[in-house]
Amino acid sequence: MPCCCMRRVLKVIRQALFGLRSRLLLLIALACAPLLFWTLYTAWEERGRVLANWQARSRTLAERAARQEQRLIEDTHQMLQVLALAETFPLRAGNLKRCKKLVEDFFATHPQYADLGVIDAKGVVVVNAALSAAPPSPAEQEFFTRVLARTSFTVGELPLGGVATKATVKFGYPISDQSGQVWGAVFATYDPGCESPFGSEPPATFPRQATWTELARDGSIVSRYPLDRDWADEHMPEAIVNTALSQRQGLIEATPPQGSRTFYAFAFTRSEFVPGNIVGVLSVPKSVLYAAPDEALAHNLKRLAIAICGALALGWVWSNLLVVGRVKALVDASERLAEGDLSARTGLRNRSDELGRLTLAFDRMAENFEQREHERHGATQKVQILSQRVVEVQETERRKIARELHDEIGQTLTVAEVSLQDALKDRDKVKLEQRLERSIKAVERVLEQVHDLSLNLRPSMLDDLGLEPALRWYIRRQAELVGLKTQFHAEPLEQRLDPIISPDQCGAPLAGQPRCGGTEQEGRFSSFDRPR
Repeated sequence: MPCCCMRRVLKVIRQALFGLRSRLLLLIALACAPLLFWTLYTAWEERGRVLANWQARSRTLAERAARQEQRLIEDTHQMLQVLALAETFPLRAGNLKRCKKLVEDFFATHPQYADLGVIDAKGVVVVNAALSAAPPSPAEQEFFTRVLARTSFTVGELPLGGVATKATVKFGYPISDQSGQVWGAVFATYDPGCESPFGSEPPATFPRQATWTELARDGSIVSRYPLDRDWADEHMPEAIVNTALSQRQGLIEATPPQGSRTFYAFAFTRSEFVPGNIVGVLSVPKSVLYAAPDEALAHNLKRLAIAICGALALGWVWSNLLVVGRVKALVDASERLAEGDLSARTGLRNRSDELGRLTLAFDRMAENFEQREHERHGATQKVQILSQRVVEVQETERRKIARELHDEIGQTLTVAEVSLQDALKDRDKVKLEQRLERSIKAVERVLEQVHDLSLNLRPSMLDDLGLEPALRWYIRRQAELVGLKTQFHAEPLEQRLDPIISPDQCGAPLAGQPRCGGTEQEGRFSSFDRPR
């Protein structure tokens, strides 16, 4: 019992996996495969486009940072020039209090600067707008000396090798009178870590978790964006720095020590704050950059899955109506026909499609089988009747031969026997000769009758010359016996009949021989013509 159940379960599984409906559903799924490939290819292309846009965005931001730097330099130049060239600048009059008030007012209206101040002709800072300003460092003191010596607007250099949020750059403009005497200089301090390198308006398309880093040619960090992020524990991988500094632009994919897989797009730009060029590196986690394409891919795959499920459901229903049901009916009818039920039909309406023509051909085939079976059954009955008739004719012929042997040949032999017995008893020579002559005639009649009987059973001419000469001879012989005039017409045979096919199998020596022991008159045929 468990084995039967197991075989039944295996049969159901095979039908479910390898049946016609499963193959049709698999065909539908394969037909949907190009859509899946197209969806994946579109997502792959979208990823490539996003990556190319990201690299182009790094160039755009580098150009924007360069423009913003140039704008900052121009604005600082204009502001310091206004202060330095003012006729009423308090430093000329030695009024440091008013000078400090004026500098503080300018500092309040220009929040992008970390400090604003004034130095005297000796390079000593006399006014500071920033309350927490530290004493000038040797590098700053050297910058003040350079400003007083050049007597023109001067841009300092950003100290390299330090932390970006601690490094500042200074601008200076000398204060002089009409005679060219230098009284001092005004200076402004700019901290790149306190203001966006793109100005007061951040890039509208700057994605979340993306960072912008400007590197000097020695690998020092010039500035970073966004400003509200803690950069203390985040460092640019050395391999990224080396690659970015060795190429003018490009894209790198790497994994930083403190994060996930990240894309780094970099582009070179010029800067007045550091010697040589700087490189801007735009980095973003891979998952963030591909978030939109991956989300679109997920939505497309979800829609595609719904469409495929719908197609499979419709395929399940319509395959049963259009294909599977008709094939099942055809299989059932074939099994019934194989079991011997010749009345098996599909019962389906004939259609002009291939499956309809197949069912129509099967129904016609089954109908022909049934008709042939009826014909075979009728032929079998006819053969049985003919076999019975052959047996009856054979028995009739046997009775006829027995009667001829008994009535004619037997009587003649009896007469010959009696004559011979009398001849043995009679001593008269004359009577003996007469008796012997009667016996000889009786024996001759017996030989003639046996010869006739042999000819009637199967003449040797039938084997030697064929059916047509044998029939001509037989008809002529019978006509002479009964006194008839005959006409015999026969179509020529293409070949002689097989010797196995003999007329005696049909119950008569020849086709024109009388049957069933009738008289010569009863054995006439339609091919005989009576004399008029």
